[in-house]
Amino acid sequence: LASWRSPMPWPFRRPPPPPPPADPAVEIAPVLVAILCCWCIPLLLYLAAAARRGLARALVVEALGSFAFKLFVHAAIVGSAWCALGGDATAAVVQATVWLLIVLLAFPSGAFLNSAITLAACAAGKLAQSDAVLYIGAQFAGSAVAVEAIRALAPLDLHGAIGPPPPAEGSYSSAILHEALFAGANCLLALNSSALGTGTPLKVATIVILLIRIGGACMDPSAAFAGALFAGRYTDLVEVYCVGAALGAIAAGTLSR
Repeated sequence: LASWRSPMPWPFRRPPPPPPPADPAVEIAPVLVAILCCWCIPLLLYLAAAARRGLARALVVEALGSFAFKLFVHAAIVGSAWCALGGDATAAVVQATVWLLIVLLAFPSGAFLNSAITLAACAAGKLAQSDAVLYIGAQFAGSAVAVEAIRALAPLDLHGAIGPPPPAEGSYSSAILHEALFAGANCLLALNSSALGTGTPLKVATIVILLIRIGGACMDPSAAFAGALFAGRYTDLVEVYCVGAALGAIAAGTLSR
């Protein structure tokens, strides 16, 4: 009787289930919201104030122009691969596309569409530093959307045609110097294009193509970023194609003051 009266767990009494593990996303969500608010609210306030002086419109033009420029250039690369053109023919098609985009898009829009030229304009005192940061951000964003559109639209077997600029040959110092020289020359041309007189868009576009053919430099960090993003390879992106172009742009802007 004593053992019968001793408390024993009933078969249908089960221990309560353990509490579910905390979702990391739920725990980190308030932190992310706080970080976004700390960055986005001042940015929105700045853009709201800047809209009165036309900065918001300029940022939209930079983003859309960069999107269109990179979209057509990479579409030319994919189209050349689809037609099985050789290396020289592909280069000619891409360079002709760049020439047309400079004449028909860059000059009529009045946008920079090039991160190095934007930095050079800032160094020359023609663009505020805060505005230059936003311009470059808009150019990188437009370039990223363009290559993602190409990724979605182009056949998978043609994706290998698009990639980042070739890795640096030789030492890093020589590669950075090469990129800086040609990016600086391109920035000097853009900042002083009014001195070319009549037919400026045609002359500028022709000189840019000559710089591309002679040096083979990228001369635009946002363009290098677009190719690297598409291929997922970021070799020399920062060390050569960003640092080198930035050094050339700052030197060109300083000389153009």
